Amino acid sequence: MGITETAEYPLTAEQIEFYRQNGYVRLPDVFTPEELEAARRGVDEAVRLREEISKGNLLDSDYARVFVQMVNLWQASDILRPCVLSAKLASIAKRLSGFSRVRLWHDHALVKMPGDSKPSPWHQDLPYWPHDRSGSLSCWMALDDVTEENGCMWFVPGSHRWGWLEPISLTNPQDIFSLVPEPEGKDFTPVPQPLKAGSCTFHDSLLFHYAGPNQTDRPRRALITIYMEDGTIYTGAPHCVTDPLGLKPGEPLQGDLFPVLA
Repeated sequence: MGITETAEYPLTAEQIEFYRQNGYVRLPDVFTPEELEAARRGVDEAVRLREEISKGNLLDSDYARVFVQMVNLWQASDILRPCVLSAKLASIAKRLSGFSRVRLWHDHALVKMPGDSKPSPWHQDLPYWPHDRSGSLSCWMALDDVTEENGCMWFVPGSHRWGWLEPISLTNPQDIFSLVPEPEGKDFTPVPQPLKAGSCTFHDSLLFHYAGPNQTDRPRRALITIYMEDGTIYTGAPHCVTDPLGLKPGEPLQGDLFPVLA
């Protein structure tokens, strides 16, 4: 069974202002129970396929111990496509960012498996993406109740204004805080983001964020949809989404693979 698009989420002016000042906002009950169930089924199916490919060894690398990641599931999954292309989520992204139009950059499922789980190190997102501009933002949708124990997100409020830094290795990370220019007077205090399933955070692509290890006996599932401003230009930097496409630096990221969603 598919899902039916629901009405626009009632985002307030205070929430928009909080996002712009702090670089993130936490929103309750964004997915309906029907949407949540569809997203869970889609991600579970993707994990099963990944497990078949890995012959039952999902934690087959240091990277997988940080999280099992599956990118652009909307292109292959009839179940997840309406979740990722949701006009409701895209409208939130458009109102938070202030962009006149937002395009899909990509989706990815992030599953922190139980067992030999490692933390996701402090990092920014944008340094890993071949974008010519800042402002892209992610919707991090909790498909399970997320707590500090099973690896909830942590944010440093206001850190999206500290500049575009070098990318951090996710398996052998350096201290990103040591890269912050003029650190005096900056507040590095992190804030945890526990979420009920079906709730989400939106965060700016330059915001410092981290997730701890999953210390429970169950997977922690999340579905992330990333939005960029219409007109974003491809820089030529390597990325798994764009590497196979034969794009030339200076071309806009557009077309069917990067649809306008709001």
